[in-house]
Order: sequence, then structure tokens, then C-alpha cells
Amino acid sequence: MIKNLFAADENGQHFWEKDIFGTESKASANTMAELCRHMSFMLDAGIAFESAISAMLSAKTKDKRLRVGLQSALNDIMRGESLSSAFENAGYFPQFMCSMCRIGEISDNLPRVMSLLADYYEESAKNREDIRSALMYPAIVAVMMLFMIIAAVVYVLPQYASVFAASDVELPMLTRVLLNLSDVLITRWWIILPGVSVFIIALVAFVKSESGRSLLDYCQLYLPPISIVYRQMINLHVVQAMALLLQSHQHLADSVLAVSNLVPNSRVAKDLESLAAGLQEGKSFSILIQEIPYIDPIITRIAVIGEETGNMAQAFNHASEYSRHKFRQMSQRLSKLVEPAITLVLGVALALVMLSIILPTFAMTEFVGY
Repeated sequence: MIKNLFAADENGQHFWEKDIFGTESKASANTMAELCRHMSFMLDAGIAFESAISAMLSAKTKDKRLRVGLQSALNDIMRGESLSSAFENAGYFPQFMCSMCRIGEISDNLPRVMSLLADYYEESAKNREDIRSALMYPAIVAVMMLFMIIAAVVYVLPQYASVFAASDVELPMLTRVLLNLSDVLITRWWIILPGVSVFIIALVAFVKSESGRSLLDYCQLYLPPISIVYRQMINLHVVQAMALLLQSHQHLADSVLAVSNLVPNSRVAKDLESLAAGLQEGKSFSILIQEIPYIDPIITRIAVIGEETGNMAQAFNHASEYSRHKFRQMSQRLSKLVEPAITLVLGVALALVMLSIILPTFAMTEFVGY
């Protein structure tokens, strides 16, 4: 019966062809982790679906969209719908979660699947928080220093312009360039702001286009230093999803195909689709995965061992643990490297602005001395 899950629906779509990554859903990973954990505990205790959802509704969660989604799901369940169908009809919950619930229903192992989903979403939320924490302080420092540079160019430097103009001292090239820049910013701001706005809108539109998305996906995978962090994120994302699907007793090829639509990168998705196609043709997983250049060699080796022992689920569990540990190390390293790099770049820019003021001041002092 589990094979029925992978059959096309009435629209000719398989569940992995839908929005498994959750881009259509407004639910956060933290919210889904809490929901899945709650459902896991309640279902494992033998409590019916409707009672478990009613308990969450009575808890008066602050997320209004979650309350609306749960109420919609509860109404469908009371009308005889399955839990997975009720969640899917609500239009709030990620398609991946709905599909996994269906797997749990078919295999009669829904509490276990809910527990695995809770672990998955908790890890996803923790990973995002690690990246956010690593970049938050450097971002604050960058914004503050940028404001200081703009203030120095737009406000401080023009104050000295009249003094420089009244003297016969020849201004250094750096001062002349920054004075011209200051004049443009002050007198042409009404052109610059709309121009920047149009550029940002055009850039966003390009990124959302097929060619723009393809270029962005390529840069994320192959352009250092972004690719170093992004590859680790992709590795973690893939092995966590694979571990979840394989623990739910799904076939290896079907799991890879499902994960191909779970990842947000189109190039990674194509590589995984090719891998799944190779598996369906009877090729070895260990050989196929080695052809993907951004997959961590350690993960590849773990997968090879899993194929040799016939226990891919356990192998991907180990790969998930390894990727999680490496991702945490990467996050800590990122925080330590980004902050001094931003400080250095913006510090040099601020120093140049200060030099543009100090150098002509010294020249004027020497001129008066003569």
C-alpha cells in the first residue's frame, strides 16, 4: 500500500512534485516542530486526532494562522477526513509534512513519523538560528560603520569644503574625489534614491526569473566564500531529509526523488533527480553519489558503507550527525571570520574619509607656517 503514496494524483502530480520545501506554507520550522512534537506525544498515548488538535486549540496559541489551520483540519477530521488530508486541505501546513503524515497513516506508524518530523523541524529551526546568530552581530557592526561613513561624506566633509576653497592649498586627489562624491549625494539624492530602488526591483525580478535563479544557484554552489557555507547547508539538508524518509521505510530511489524537490537549489535538485533516475535503472548509489562534486566525501563514504551493509537508514542517520556537527563548527567559524572582515573593509573606507580631511588640513598648517 505504501507504493500508492508514490502514484500520481488526479492532477498527474506526485507528492514530490508539489511544494515539499514549504515555500507555499507560511508555517515556521519552530511552529511545525512544536506541533509535530505535541501530536507525537498525544498520538503515542492513544489520544484520537480530533482530541489532540482540540488540545492544541485550547492551549490558545499566539499564532493566529496556526489556529485557523488547526481549526480547518479539525473540521475536516470531524467530517471523516484523514489527518494528512485535513492538514493538506488547510493550506497552511508544509506539503512535506502532509506527505509524511500520509506515510505514517499507510504504515500504521504515525506517532513515530510525527516524532521524526519534530526532530527534523527542530534541527531546521536550530540551523537557521545558528546562521542568524553568526551573522547578526557583524551585520549590526556593518550598518553602524556604513552610517558613519555616509555621515562623514555627506555632513562632515562638506563643512571643511569652504575652508579648503578659501585656501590656496592644492587638495589631494582623495579629497577632491570625496568632495565630488559628497556634492553628488547632496544635490542629486532625488535621482539616486529612485535609481537605487529601480535597480533593487530589477535585481529581485531577475533573481526570480528562471535564468536569474539558475545563476544564483550556481553562485551559491561554486562561488567562494559563499559556496563553503552553502554546500554545508545543502549537505545537512539533504542527509536529514533522507534519514527521515528512510526511517519511514521508503525506497531509496523514491526518497532521493522526494528530496530533489525539497532542496531550494535547482542545480542540486537536477543532480538528485539524475541520481534517482540512475537508481531506478539499477545503478549503484555509492557510484552515483560520487559524481556530485559538492557532496561531502565523508558523507559519500558513509553512504558507501550503508549500501554495503544494507542499512542505508542507519548510514544516513550517522551522516546526519556528522553534518550537524560540521555545520555547527562552520557557523562558529563564520561568526569569527565575518566580523573582522567587515570591520577591516569598512574601517579602511572610514580611514580614507578621515584622511581626506586630515591631509589638506596638515597642508594648510604647513602653508600658514611658511
